[in-house]
Amino acid sequence: MDSVFNIWETNRLLFLKLVNELSFKQLNTIPDGYNNNIIWNIGHIITVQQALIYKSSGLDICLSEEVFNNYKPGSFPNKNISKENIMDLKLKLTSIIQLTKADYNTKMFSNFKPFKTNVGFNLSTIDAAFKFNNYHEAMHYGIVKSLSKLV
Repeated sequence: MDSVFNIWETNRLLFLKLVNELSFKQLNTIPDGYNNNIIWNIGHIITVQQALIYKSSGLDICLSEEVFNNYKPGSFPNKNISKENIMDLKLKLTSIIQLTKADYNTKMFSNFKPFKTNVGFNLSTIDAAFKFNNYHEAMHYGIVKSLSKLV
């Protein structure tokens, strides 16, 4: 799992670097023809990771219900994300990694419930969920890179 965690951490650092290079306006801009923005994608990857790993293991997540609902699959940004909320998302991008790794190492996810994702992946183990999370986040990194060229 070390390589899975290394990929996850590297990807999150790439997201953070990109977000740090953009203005408040750029992060919140929804380009013509798109239905979300860069900062929504950041909140979304954090939310999905929490759902994939923690909720699927019957554990509490580190997000409020409001934050979870704002970024869960099927949601879309309906207003600008405040500077304070952007700072919180940026902090969570990396702080969640160490917490999740520690929880993994102490076998906190032993009650993981297998499921099929909405795109058809069968996640039968917690390790599969972590690998799928990397796939999901890499896909959104490509989206964020594309959006960054349009804002």
